[in-house]
Amino acid sequence: MARMPGALYRPVVNVHANGVKERRGLCLHVQDDTNSPYGWFNTPSSQASSDFWVRLDGHIEQYCDTGVDYAWAQAAGNPFYASVETEGHPDTPLTLEQVESVAHIYAWGHAEFGWPLKVVDSTTEHGFTYHGVGGSAWGGHTGCPGGIRKAQRQTILDRAAEILGQQAASTTTVSLAHVIDAARRDPTAAQGATTHRTEVLVVERALRAEGLLAAQWVDGSFGTKTKTAYAALQRRRGFTGSDADGIPGRSTLSWLGQRHGFTVAA
Repeated sequence: MARMPGALYRPVVNVHANGVKERRGLCLHVQDDTNSPYGWFNTPSSQASSDFWVRLDGHIEQYCDTGVDYAWAQAAGNPFYASVETEGHPDTPLTLEQVESVAHIYAWGHAEFGWPLKVVDSTTEHGFTYHGVGGSAWGGHTGCPGGIRKAQRQTILDRAAEILGQQAASTTTVSLAHVIDAARRDPTAAQGATTHRTEVLVVERALRAEGLLAAQWVDGSFGTKTKTAYAALQRRRGFTGSDADGIPGRSTLSWLGQRHGFTVAA
């Protein structure tokens, strides 16, 4: 199954199972609205869905097995291009966080399916296209995603290239089991306890880069400050309740690793 690490997977009913004919690239859309479209996409009468949705703060949701099943986003283009809806409106640019997240989606698609790092204004070429180019055959949404967002595609691809380079150069591996162990043991141990110091430092530096952890607490101990910071990351990624308890899971840790140059082992 083609599911992007770091994206919150929320399967919907509005998909064509095993319908993908060719993996040409990604099609950029604008939601022209706010808040998650999950409910709308999971309602058969809406006849609408997309592969991905990116919130203003960069949170990513994935609604189908990209590259296998196709979403109902651009009519005749559905069997050939994956789709990404972006929160907001056509007359506003993608936020920096959205640019970063769409770049991660594209970098993943490049690695997974070979999407070329190329802007295309086409319904047949391989690369990063946009909804409006398809005209009536693609649903007649000629103003989607708007000129401002359409022009941001090259910036997104430039960032995707950087991400791919970082991933290729990455030699740091963090054990999910070790980090979970530290998150459970360190907060109740003596002050400054470091169960798996080297790996926890990698995670803490990433949390610091995300603006969630103060520099003084980047010490290799998965103590209460780090656990609180990780819970904030989980909430940012859309998790709630017991799923946002500060104990790392593979989804959020992999997402953090993609953004900050480390890989996650069992």
